[in-house]
Amino acid sequence: MSTWDMTARNLGCYSYTAAVTLAAALVMLVLPGTWPSSDAAYAPMAIAVIVGLLLTVRVAPNRRAGALVLLPAMAVDARFGLAALPLLAYAAVAANLLRGVRGPRVISTAAHMVLSFALAHLCAQLVPIIPGWLIFAVVFASGRVALWHLAARFDATPMHPRAEQPELLLSLPLAPIGLLPIVAGDQLGDGAMLLAMAALLALLFVVSEASNLSVARAEMEAQRNQLARANALQDDLIHLITHELRNPLTLVMSYAQMTRRAALEESYDQIPTYIGNVERAGRSIQRLVENLLQLSKLERSDELPVAEPVQITSILNQVVADLAPLAKQKQQTLTIEPPRQLEPVEAVPLLLREAVSNLVSNAVKYTPEGGEIKLWAERGREPHTVVLGVRDTGIGLSREDQARLFTKFVRSSDPRVQRERGSGLGLALTHALVTRTGGEIAVESEPGKGTTFRLTLPSRRAA
Repeated sequence: MSTWDMTARNLGCYSYTAAVTLAAALVMLVLPGTWPSSDAAYAPMAIAVIVGLLLTVRVAPNRRAGALVLLPAMAVDARFGLAALPLLAYAAVAANLLRGVRGPRVISTAAHMVLSFALAHLCAQLVPIIPGWLIFAVVFASGRVALWHLAARFDATPMHPRAEQPELLLSLPLAPIGLLPIVAGDQLGDGAMLLAMAALLALLFVVSEASNLSVARAEMEAQRNQLARANALQDDLIHLITHELRNPLTLVMSYAQMTRRAALEESYDQIPTYIGNVERAGRSIQRLVENLLQLSKLERSDELPVAEPVQITSILNQVVADLAPLAKQKQQTLTIEPPRQLEPVEAVPLLLREAVSNLVSNAVKYTPEGGEIKLWAERGREPHTVVLGVRDTGIGLSREDQARLFTKFVRSSDPRVQRERGSGLGLALTHALVTRTGGEIAVESEPGKGTTFRLTLPSRRAA
């Protein structure tokens, strides 16, 4: 990159900071009475503003803290008016540096303070009907929030993790408390105002620490629950490897040894049978690994193949053609209800076919001999949706099983389910396949009366 390109890039990054800083400087130069005051209370009030900026409260886990600067700002406005603008600029810069913020954000957030304060002071003077402190509080808090969002959109410099985020709903309910130092100053002078401000900030310190402690406790609970889920997932994975992979691996080893023995004994007639069993066991392992990889990819990747118009009828016919031999072995009836004229759905064909195939293969597996499995498609209740259904007369699912049906490695506790081989990945994979392509999946079931799955898919809008 050339020196000119680097210079242009830096100018682009700092353009927002330069713009708001210039606007704040013009406000301080153009408006009357914006020079620093020589009053003895000026410096202590600057310290109060710094403390107010450092006193931050987090209203929710994983969110930046909002500062309690509104309360000292109200007292500063009542005491010094626009002469407080240099005080605010200095206090904001000092608080940013004490908090650990570095870079252009130190200056731009100070400019936000100056602009919000000046606008709030002018609005309070222009509207005499409403109490001035109320107008000041609303405009000052709203202005800081608005400038924060403006910076989030246009400021190209990175946001510092310790930067304070203005919080409107946190600041405004506390505004009436900010009247205490103002009233004390009006009645008893600057000394009383400073003492009242010090007591108020001490109280706010206790409140903010208690609030932040509560939020931190909630975050720790969430992390502990996440760790517990991760440990449970690890246990499930170990169970999967030790149970679902052990059997096919044992078959591979056994038939490999039998093949070697047959070759040494020159009993070649049995070798093709042994090799066929090895291949089937290998395909079982391969299918399990592919499901794990595909599920992991669907959960972690934001990229999917491009969706395209897909005719539901063709998907249903393909799935039935693939699984009809399995249903025939159990003397089951596997049919498709002739769908009405439907719009094509927007989906990834391979993913949709695999999702439907998982549902139908489960229906075949868990439906007794002589049972019925029916597939159908119809228009959804919502506009431009198509519902694809799979209904069986199988063993059904309890409410407890339905609540965790789409969780990885989870299988029903029903002994009839446990007798069938399975990894607990099929329905989790189906759920991921459907939801990642913009669809929804729902289940209705009752033990002993069968199960119905419904896939709601977005359809292609008519031109």
